[in-house]
Amino acid sequence: MAKDGDIYQLIYESNLDSKLEQILIGLMKDNPSSKIEMTIRKFLLYVEHSTENFWTIYYNAKTYQEKLDCYYQFSKNQCLATEVLIRDLDSLSSEEEIKENLNSIMKEGFTF
Repeated sequence: MAKDGDIYQLIYESNLDSKLEQILIGLMKDNPSSKIEMTIRKFLLYVEHSTENFWTIYYNAKTYQEKLDCYYQFSKNQCLATEVLIRDLDSLSSEEEIKENLNSIMKEGFTF
């Protein structure tokens, strides 16, 4: 992922869940501020590193149990990244509507 690329292209190239991708694109269209964009870029960078780490561990796993454990940890890391994104966006937002909607929309998108 290119650090200085177009934010929409970066979101697309991150291979996120389609629901999350739609949420991030919608957020950027509704509020294209540089602070929001930097917060999303930080999230995407974390996701990229998390994904790279997953594949490194996955390919070194010797059993399906180890691979499933790896995936489980990866899923937990993705949820944590989303929680941090929500917190960071909440701290940036002065609009109560965005705060309320973001929290519920993001959590619904990652309900297991």
